[in-house]
Amino acid sequence: MNPVTCESIVFRVPAAETGGARVEVDWFWPRPDHRTIEHVHPQLEERWEVVLGRVRFRIGGEETTAGPGDVVVAPPGAPHCAWSLGPTGVHLRVRFSPALGWEALIERLFVLAREGKTDARGMPNPECVLALLRDFPRELAPAPGGTGQP
Repeated sequence: MNPVTCESIVFRVPAAETGGARVEVDWFWPRPDHRTIEHVHPQLEERWEVVLGRVRFRIGGEETTAGPGDVVVAPPGAPHCAWSLGPTGVHLRVRFSPALGWEALIERLFVLAREGKTDARGMPNPECVLALLRDFPRELAPAPGGTGQP
């Protein structure tokens, strides 16, 4: 669990089980005000299936709202962000294809939060962000010209 954002992830299908083709997780956002920053996965497709709650997505500048049973996809290289439309939490089933180093990236983000190296939104401090971008260039990049906000 991320102690800052209160989100948690359960690995349903680890990359090792798919030969690195994908990783699948259940992602829980218990706070009704949960927001991700705008970002890009240069070489990963991110696919969300909403299990519980309502989520607003912005992908490549287009916004859409999704509820239980809806599926939304961000292709590789597409700037995207998402936010809960509360009042309840959100449960997402998320798939990253290919898996690359996504598991290690998310684990590092949660460790940084536990070590107090993130802000109130879970965003790592600038030094840590630079290290993440250096260590995971295929998995994560800033959105070009993005504000970081939904």
